[in-house]
Amino acid sequence: MTVVHLPGHTAGHCGFLIEPDGFLFVADIDLTSFGPFYGDVGSSLTDFEASLRRCREIGARWYGTAHQKGVIEGAAEFGRRLDAFAGVVERRDATLLTYLDEPRTVEEIAERRLVYRPHVEGPHVRPVERRIAARHLSRLVDRGMIVEVEAGRFRAA
Repeated sequence: MTVVHLPGHTAGHCGFLIEPDGFLFVADIDLTSFGPFYGDVGSSLTDFEASLRRCREIGARWYGTAHQKGVIEGAAEFGRRLDAFAGVVERRDATLLTYLDEPRTVEEIAERRLVYRPHVEGPHVRPVERRIAARHLSRLVDRGMIVEVEAGRFRAA
């Protein structure tokens, strides 16, 4: 068995490649419709996306997830599901860009919610929404798609 470092979900997140059987356990790269979770204090959106690319490069016969999806057979099917999973990040970007038609703060974005549906409550929701919003903002600012119009207020470029 080979431990495969797949950071992003958390800094130390790992998968396991079981050889020679060709089984890659991808753990919290769970392929659910919820999408990638990078809202932990030690999470990284950039690292998560790199880990998704790394998973695609590892040819396996079976892929196992930690939540709901179980075992997926074949690299082609895994790739299709991985594309849909990664697409959630792109939809979050698009939602944020649309919402930033006028200047908004991270708090306003967190209130609007990029991750959790409005009915979901709990002490984890606001901090996760703030962290994920900040990670998307930073990335989209770096790409020139969002500008900080005044301290702490952002809008689409």
